[in-house]
Amino acid sequence: MKKIILFILIIGAAQLVQAQTNKRDAKQRKQGPWVEQVAPLRGEPGYTWEGAYKNDRKEGVWKKSNEIGDLIAEETFHNGVLDGPCKYYYPNGKLSAAGSMLAMDIEGEVDTVTVIDPVTQEESRVEVVRKGNSVKHGEWRMWDEDGSMIKEFYSRGEITTEEKANQRKATASPLPHEQQAATKKGKH
Repeated sequence: MKKIILFILIIGAAQLVQAQTNKRDAKQRKQGPWVEQVAPLRGEPGYTWEGAYKNDRKEGVWKKSNEIGDLIAEETFHNGVLDGPCKYYYPNGKLSAAGSMLAMDIEGEVDTVTVIDPVTQEESRVEVVRKGNSVKHGEWRMWDEDGSMIKEFYSRGEITTEEKANQRKATASPLPHEQQAATKKGKH
C-alpha cells in the first residue's frame, strides 16, 4: 500500500512541475521556466534543456543534460543569445571547459539595407532579420579527462595572449549602454 501511495505522490509531483513549466503568454510567447526535450538526430544523442524564457527568448542559465540525466553543459543566455559564463562537462561529470561568451548580434534584430537590382538598376530597401551570434571572450580553461588544464584567451572571438587580454580589459572604455546603466545606478 505504501508503494502505491508513493507512486501516486511521485506522479502528482511530476504533473505539478509540468503544470508550472512550458507556459505561453497571451501573445503565444514562451515565458518562465521551460523544459525542452531534443530527440537524437543524425547520430547525435538526444538531450534535455532546462531554463527560462522571457518574451520567447532564452534568458539566464540553461542546463543541458544527456538522456540519462547527466549534466553536459551550463550556458548563460541574454535575449536568446549566449552571453556570459559557460561550463561544459565530460560524461563522467568532470569539468571539460569553462569560459565566457559574448553576444555580438541579438536574435531578431532587424537591419534595413539598400539593394540594387543588377538588371534594372532599381534600388529597393530590404529588411534583414539577424540571427543570434556569440563568440568566445576572455579566459577559457580546458581540462583533459586526467585533470591537466590549459588556458586560452580570446578577444571578441579572436585568440590572443593573456597580456593583451588584460591590457584591453584595463583600457576598455564603457560602451554607451554601460555608461547609462552606471548613471542610473548612481541616481538611486
